[in-house]
Amino acid sequence: MRLLLSAVVLAFSILAAPLSSAFAADPTFPRGSAIGLVPPPGMVEGQAFAGFEDRAHNASLLIVDMPPDAYEQIDAGFTDVALAGKGITLDKREAFPLKGAKAVLFTGTQTAGPASLRKWVLLVGTDQLTGLITLQVPESEAAAYPDATVRAALATLAIRSVPDQVAALPFVATNLAGFRPVRALAGTTLILTDGPKDVQEGVDQPLFVVTVGGGAPREDERRQFALRLLSTLPGVKDLKLERAEPQRISGQTGFEVMATGTDVKTGAPVKLVQWIRFGPSAYIRMVGVTRLDAFPDTYDRLRALRDGVEPR
Repeated sequence: MRLLLSAVVLAFSILAAPLSSAFAADPTFPRGSAIGLVPPPGMVEGQAFAGFEDRAHNASLLIVDMPPDAYEQIDAGFTDVALAGKGITLDKREAFPLKGAKAVLFTGTQTAGPASLRKWVLLVGTDQLTGLITLQVPESEAAAYPDATVRAALATLAIRSVPDQVAALPFVATNLAGFRPVRALAGTTLILTDGPKDVQEGVDQPLFVVTVGGGAPREDERRQFALRLLSTLPGVKDLKLERAEPQRISGQTGFEVMATGTDVKTGAPVKLVQWIRFGPSAYIRMVGVTRLDAFPDTYDRLRALRDGVEPR
């Protein structure tokens, strides 16, 4: 919950980044994003974030995609009181028509020091993902972004197919070992499973998650780094460490952690393995989670998946 609401705060509070371009005919997908749209006239793809920017008017359009179950939590967090605590005055909340999705549009203003910003925030939910699209512009430049223009841009929102999302990731899984991709997140994460369900309640199907992250901890920091990452794993509680040790992975320095725990939703015992492969300035994290009784039969396939993950 805390991380999801932090994403909401980020979407509301990030100050406008800055460029300009012509109105496109087809949706544009920012690098790594599962969500795209036709940006308003004057905006081009952002250089430092997923979205679009217009430096001439100091306007930005930020796109964040999250798991599908984030929708209800974010919607519940958009209260007048919570937003007022961030200097945001909500003018209107309304259903927004999008084919194949539920969506709510929030409009208002935010005071950030001496600056006053005009904001539109679109919350979108599908069975594939939750999207948070925030357009903001200084009140002094608001004439460049009429409400009708912003709404027209938001109405062009489109979502990439899973294969297209996978193709945009900075790594490739060359051996799926019987698993299949079901979701990509934020241009950095791939979720795979083996079974008929794309959206799971608990661990009735095995999961394998691959994520790329920035940073390169020193050798003496890697154990603590790996354990800290493991502690952030959602959906699992009562973790009990079985082993945590350095390991060569695909010829590179790495670290393996194996543990048991309890599935939060079902109470079923689970077992998980986390591998981290370290590079000079980034790392690849791979996590496999299964029911405890299914782990022995799945472990070799998880390792095959691990060994098949390569940077593009």
